[in-house]
Amino acid sequence: MIDRLRSAYTFVELLIVLALIAIVATFAYPRVNFTQFQVDANARAVRMALQNAQRLAVTRQFNVVVSVDEVHGQLRILEDNNNNNAVDGGERVTHLTLEDGAHFQTPPTGVNGPVAAAVNGAALVTIDGMQSIVFRRDGAGSSDLELYLTSRRALPQDFRGITVVQSTGRTDWYKYIGAVWKPGNL
Repeated sequence: MIDRLRSAYTFVELLIVLALIAIVATFAYPRVNFTQFQVDANARAVRMALQNAQRLAVTRQFNVVVSVDEVHGQLRILEDNNNNNAVDGGERVTHLTLEDGAHFQTPPTGVNGPVAAAVNGAALVTIDGMQSIVFRRDGAGSSDLELYLTSRRALPQDFRGITVVQSTGRTDWYKYIGAVWKPGNL
């Protein structure tokens, strides 16, 4: 009988491949920084919430107020139907809570220079004791905004910054790498 070529792997060959994968994984695992991935995810979520608030203001043609609750680590988004910067009956309020131990904190330096707090802006309003930005019907913000968050361990490389340009409502996010801020999408 003619010995045909094998078309399958033996159990021993499979075990050898799995052992090699396990060895490579043990060397790679300590180099993966899960904390930075978690902080990145929170920064993207905050940026998305701000972008959605701006879009909502334009499409619904009323102000949308985004307030930063530093104590509880969340954003409060108010669909302000009567544009009075207050929560009234019938107005929708949603919250975005930071996850995985992330919280708002003052960074070593800001995206646009020195900062004194985790929430910065020239014309931010205080609503219900929280720093707030109001997105208007034309998409513009009531103020420029710089918002900073970090992980539970708060190492310099864990800081993320989210900025809003007042005149256009454009929102971007940044990573603190070394001693400089780099765009988060790079």
